[in-house]
Amino acid sequence: MDLVSERRDPRRLIAKVSVLIALAFVALFAAAGRAQAAETIFWDNYSLEPETIGSADITGNGAVTLNLTGATLDSPEGMAYDSVANRLYVGSANPEGDAGELLYVNLDGSGAGVLATPGVAVEEPEGVAVDPVARMIYWVNTAGNGEADGSINWAKLDGSGGGTLNTTGATLDSPYKIALDTLHGRVYWANTGAPGSQTISFANSNNTGGGGNLDLTGATPPEGITGLSVDPAGNRLYWLDNNKEKVSFASLTGGGGADVDLTGAVFNDPYGLAFDPTNGTLFWGNYGSAKGENANAIGFVRLSGGGGGISPIGTAVKGPQDPLVIKEPAGEGAPTVTRSAKSRAQLACSTGTWGADFTGSFVYRAPRTFAYQWLRNGKPVSGATAATFTSKSAGKYSCTVTASNQAGSAAQTSGAINVKASKVKLTTKKKAKADAGDLVTFKVKAVNQGDLTAKNAKLCVKLPKAAKADLKAPKCKKLGLKGQSKKTLTLKVKVKPVADEGTDKLTFQVKGSAGKAAKSKIVVG
Repeated sequence: MDLVSERRDPRRLIAKVSVLIALAFVALFAAAGRAQAAETIFWDNYSLEPETIGSADITGNGAVTLNLTGATLDSPEGMAYDSVANRLYVGSANPEGDAGELLYVNLDGSGAGVLATPGVAVEEPEGVAVDPVARMIYWVNTAGNGEADGSINWAKLDGSGGGTLNTTGATLDSPYKIALDTLHGRVYWANTGAPGSQTISFANSNNTGGGGNLDLTGATPPEGITGLSVDPAGNRLYWLDNNKEKVSFASLTGGGGADVDLTGAVFNDPYGLAFDPTNGTLFWGNYGSAKGENANAIGFVRLSGGGGGISPIGTAVKGPQDPLVIKEPAGEGAPTVTRSAKSRAQLACSTGTWGADFTGSFVYRAPRTFAYQWLRNGKPVSGATAATFTSKSAGKYSCTVTASNQAGSAAQTSGAINVKASKVKLTTKKKAKADAGDLVTFKVKAVNQGDLTAKNAKLCVKLPKAAKADLKAPKCKKLGLKGQSKKTLTLKVKVKPVADEGTDKLTFQVKGSAGKAAKSKIVVG
């Protein structure tokens, strides 16, 4: 029996049941280290009336039903997430009329709508994938579109256009489910029309063809593919085989396949497959929960061993499928603090490096927003919450960047950069000769060796008591030196007409800022 074709009748509410009950693993899953980070799992309820989309944390707690106001969900098949717009996209198959839709659901709770796809029809979509970076959506049409065996289609997420993907070289035989390999630029789909042994095909996502069939050697030949998930980093494609009650994989380059050990996992007519590469966990929807039993609605297994089920608490579940996971951001590189070339006290903080979405795996973690907090000597600076900051006092400055998305937040702190107080160094000629009544000109070079502006710094001439009878000092001059800048000032010292012959000492000093004085002398006569 072709399970996929059978499910396309929305009146079918009696599921093939093949259950491995492992309730003990529910508690194990909740207590495991992987559940410490914030994660939210989503699924669609194919068998509820009306159909809904639910979510819960990764342990099943806090389950809710999403607001679908603005659109009508009909026979949901395939679901993906756009981390840029914070939207879910789901195929609304409407198998009775072939006139399906691609719906979007805003995760801020503001409702839902229908994606415009000018240039291509949406007809019984049964598999959806989104590339948040390229701003593209791909889906499977299982009816119409001039193709008896279905088609793979694409559209821009801004609704400005779409078309049918060039699948030259690949098999297209009753396609079902879809997954993206954004790293290598491929779209994968399952061919469910072949009796006895099904195939998985691919084509270039840029519409240039390059299609083929993936070599599945090493794994059990599939007979009822109901889920696909790509792990580009691990160079694998996973598929869910409903008929044979297996999860298998093959290399993205072909061959090297095998079956996953499902010991402890709960299998109950599974549909849809997500894979979390950060901890090697596979998830699927146990569609066989058609009677509305929440227990083990989402099955899972770890590649390292062990599995179980997730039981959503707080919302109705019936015919769950197409799970996807949104995880809190994951820091991969701390932010850095840089200085302005014009003002060394003006600092800028980068966002740091954060883990990207696992688009083809239906697991998402990219940040949506960033918040900043500057610290001085390890303590927060009040009100300093922008990406840039101008320091007004000396100290060691760092910044903490908090990245947030739908699932939660995470923070990373930069290394510290030392902002030095202003410190002015003066240099001038050491000796000058003059006659009584002359003006003696000194060019004094002032260099701020610190990072802060020497705001209140003044250059003054200090005369010893003995020299005051012969010399008259000029008024102090403001310096106003920016950090790490220099300035040359001209000061004229008056030799009094009554000055006696001899040598008078004087000192050029900075008031209002740290720094060493420059000593000089005037020889009269």
